[in-house]
Amino acid sequence: MGVLWFFLLYVLPSFLLSELTEEVLPGYTQLFSMFAIVIIFFVVVGELLAGTVFQYVFNIGKALVLMALFIYALNGGFLKFDLETVHIEANLSVYLAMLLTIDFLGLAKSLLQAIDFLAKKTERQLAI
Repeated sequence: MGVLWFFLLYVLPSFLLSELTEEVLPGYTQLFSMFAIVIIFFVVVGELLAGTVFQYVFNIGKALVLMALFIYALNGGFLKFDLETVHIEANLSVYLAMLLTIDFLGLAKSLLQAIDFLAKKTERQLAI
């Protein structure tokens, strides 16, 4: 599973967008690599810990790490870069808010799944 995600999130986009990304957004190739590493790490750990409460703990951690990564990558919602003689500034705070909302929903879902998992585990122990 990790190899598939590595190919889809890192190798393929790097191969297709390497020259374009370096010219247009020179500082974002490192952030793109960091994003791919974070996603691949959490996919592999999630698969290894499937069926345990730690799967949900790492899902909560993934949501928190992605929130921090998005805030850092989008510079708090205000993106600035230069293309030769043109200076471009973009207010992406609405998109950042949408990304953070989606990650917050993922965090809440993982938290509720962890509570459900522990409740079912306790219920099975009481039934025995």
